[in-house]
Amino acid sequence: MMLALELLGGIGLFLLGMSMLTDGLKLAAGDGLRAILRGWTRTPARGLISGALLTGLVQSSSAVTVATIGFVNAGLLTLRHAVWVIFGANVGTTMTAWLVALIGLKLDIGAFALPIIGFGVMAQMLGGKRPRLAGFGQALAGFGLFFLGISVLKGGFETLLPWFESLDLAEAGFFAPFAFLLFGTALAALAQSSSAAIAIILTATAGGGLPLELAGAGIIGANIGTTSTAIFASAGATPAAKRVALAHIVFNFYSGIAAFLLLYPLINASHWLADLILADTQDEPLTLALFNTLLNVFGVILIWPFASRMIDWLQGRYKSEDETIGRPAHLDPTLAAVPALALRGLVLEIERMMNLAFERAAKRLGAEAGHTNGNGDAGILALGQSIRDFIADLSRQSLPSDVVNALPDLIRSIHHVEEAVTEGAAIHDGAQPPATLITGPAWDRLRDGVLATLVTSAGAPDAFKTEFDQEMDEVDQAYQAIKKDLLESTAAGHTSVEAMELALLRARRMRRLAEAALKAERRLCPWAPVASGRVENTPVAQT
Repeated sequence: MMLALELLGGIGLFLLGMSMLTDGLKLAAGDGLRAILRGWTRTPARGLISGALLTGLVQSSSAVTVATIGFVNAGLLTLRHAVWVIFGANVGTTMTAWLVALIGLKLDIGAFALPIIGFGVMAQMLGGKRPRLAGFGQALAGFGLFFLGISVLKGGFETLLPWFESLDLAEAGFFAPFAFLLFGTALAALAQSSSAAIAIILTATAGGGLPLELAGAGIIGANIGTTSTAIFASAGATPAAKRVALAHIVFNFYSGIAAFLLLYPLINASHWLADLILADTQDEPLTLALFNTLLNVFGVILIWPFASRMIDWLQGRYKSEDETIGRPAHLDPTLAAVPALALRGLVLEIERMMNLAFERAAKRLGAEAGHTNGNGDAGILALGQSIRDFIADLSRQSLPSDVVNALPDLIRSIHHVEEAVTEGAAIHDGAQPPATLITGPAWDRLRDGVLATLVTSAGAPDAFKTEFDQEMDEVDQAYQAIKKDLLESTAAGHTSVEAMELALLRARRMRRLAEAALKAERRLCPWAPVASGRVENTPVAQT
């Protein structure tokens, strides 16, 4: 009973140390994780190296995987870049096994783990308002707890050594490796860390009671079991993030199954490398650390030729309305080589974005709260970002004057369309005033006026200016009438201040929606002839 509690305590110290080490290093690094993931993932090789280095730094493939899924979820990384970061994270996570094998099981780390914890806690406390120092202190304390847990586990497994030897596991046959594969999978899934599961396996092997083949099967299982973190992280995430999680699962299962089928050759190769590099094949934890690294590098080599096909397959999973909307229909990278065609594609794409946004806003004005959902809003906003990215790529080359003059108007038009999306969502999904306060002739007039602004027009710029002024004047008059009625009703005690403020806010948002819609159309209007193929005098960008 005491032995079981000792092992449980050792595992708890190890997991707590790993958590503190990871969180502390992320805090000490500041925005480094985000900067590296965004700036160093442009090619497969760089993504692979970035994932490996970051995982080695923060000592957690789970942390890098969750961060990568989060960045994909936020649109900061593409699937093609993120997949290689995930592959690299699997290689980088092998660093923990090397720390355990080279330090944790070699030195009497328990003798100075406590001072390390003490210095770390002091640094964390003294950090105060300096997050990097506090993060460094937390990481140092976690480092001490990490090795203190290893020391406790080592002592517990040394006590179990006679029991391991009595089992004669070396003669257990084929089912023993399969059982240890399942054991490693379950252990990593429960601990939410392959590093923790592998450290436990290495510690159990240190005394020589656990055959290398069974320990290797357990390590393969731990690599498979760590995919549970990606599954949990992708729950409720965007389709793009779910694809990243699926890439992580595919890679770990693919490499794990291949390694299990080649278990004995890989163990022999690890023995040979240990003898060649380390000149010590009797050091079983070191051999297993080599095996763990070989397993993940082997997986990358195996999947490299099929990575592009796998990414294309992943792109077809988890389709959503937002992604369909957010994918440009009129823009293609090849258009950038012909600025005139690029300008036409931009105008057509912004017209498409505008029509989608205005159609949603019109539906929301005529629907009761809760009768429409937000599906499509994210897609429209993503489409706006895709158009901006295309403009950024286009601007890197020398452009004719008409294109240069158009770009400021087009960018402002995108901005106003996004304002219309935001205001439409706020009107429909925000706090609702009493129904009796938002009915009547003035409200009908305001609603009709706003709906009129949501009908796109492609008239001549001069004619549109007149239309703009007339429609905005109609909306303003209705808004002022509503404001006057609400204030008078509140002053007379017929309406509470809270209800009046909610109704006035709704009217104000409707006015802002109309204004954003008209400004978006006004910015795009001078360039509408480009989309229809008519050649006119080049307009001057509006101020």
